[in-house]
Amino acid sequence: MSKLKVGIIGTGFVGAAHVEALRRLGNVEVKAVVASSLESSKKAAEKLNVPAYYADYQEMLAEEELDVVHNCTPNYLHFPVNKAFLEAGVHVFAEKPLVMNTKEGSELLEIIADKNIYAGVNYNYRHYPLVKKMQNQVQEELGKLFHIQGHYLQDWMLFENDYSWRVDPEKGGKSRVVADIGSHFCDLLQYLTGKKIKRLIANTKIVHPERKRPLSEVKSFARAEKEVEYESYQVETEDYASVLFELEDGTAGNFTVSQVDAGHKNDLFIEISGSKKSLSWSQEKANHLFIGHREEANQDLVRDPSLLEGKAAERCYYPGGHIEGWSEGLKNSIKDFYDCILAAGDPADYDFATFADGQQEVKITEAILKSSREQNWVEID
Repeated sequence: MSKLKVGIIGTGFVGAAHVEALRRLGNVEVKAVVASSLESSKKAAEKLNVPAYYADYQEMLAEEELDVVHNCTPNYLHFPVNKAFLEAGVHVFAEKPLVMNTKEGSELLEIIADKNIYAGVNYNYRHYPLVKKMQNQVQEELGKLFHIQGHYLQDWMLFENDYSWRVDPEKGGKSRVVADIGSHFCDLLQYLTGKKIKRLIANTKIVHPERKRPLSEVKSFARAEKEVEYESYQVETEDYASVLFELEDGTAGNFTVSQVDAGHKNDLFIEISGSKKSLSWSQEKANHLFIGHREEANQDLVRDPSLLEGKAAERCYYPGGHIEGWSEGLKNSIKDFYDCILAAGDPADYDFATFADGQQEVKITEAILKSSREQNWVEID
């Protein structure tokens, strides 16, 4: 079987991680990359050992015969890049959020409806082994769902001189923390329960109304340098959000997302409580699943493929005691998408997030912003 030919647009932290994950699959060939300029594209191609590079994605589209493109660009480019390649009949695997607003999402879904094409969004936390195990237990052993709680906390925007393109609404969108990491939490809880968020009430806050924007480029998650020159920047996007929600079956829940919580690097945590037991999982302790009981000892299930079954076991690559985490979750996310393409399968039979799932997260983000602005419950269609 010939290898699928792949292009990568965006070669920062995430784009480079996509290239590494793709090479671990074995049935794909990364043919070309696009970065922010021709010079940057050339440097990225050399660093990542990719044969071709282009000044922009339109040039790549015109010159390369690609089967799949990975869209790892800043948020404002998600829609035009996704649209261009979908219209050309190229399968698209995009980073989140899918788009900047639901109008853009609806247009992409219309394109997909008219073409025999696959389109996925990288909500990679779905694809950890113990998340799959947790999903099975939630749907088969937890009993009636009582409550869901959790958080996604980071600290890389803690100080007033922390800055990223995500702060700029023109590049990142009207939402920052909710669109960036809140969408991950919402996708995860809906994946685990099989239920959509139906209504919510939210409160968002801007901790630093004014930030110091560096006059030179600073990479995301990078440590601020003392010698950098700054200018004042008025912030419009939230640093923090707290949300109460109800699922479509009436199950209640709450979560907090923040990028200004000192000491929390990538702290995604979710707990689901039911009538028979409770389950909780933390991304920073991804090889452990807590199982809580009322009348027997609690359990700490440690990732071990010999003790798991089905897809949970298939998502493990090393024996028990050999720690797996974020890079394996990303690989599994991409692998699931490619397995569907190669089998000409039905996305409903696979676990990757579709563009319809991505559109759902954009709807939730817009509802959170509206609720915080109006201080009311908001229904999600």
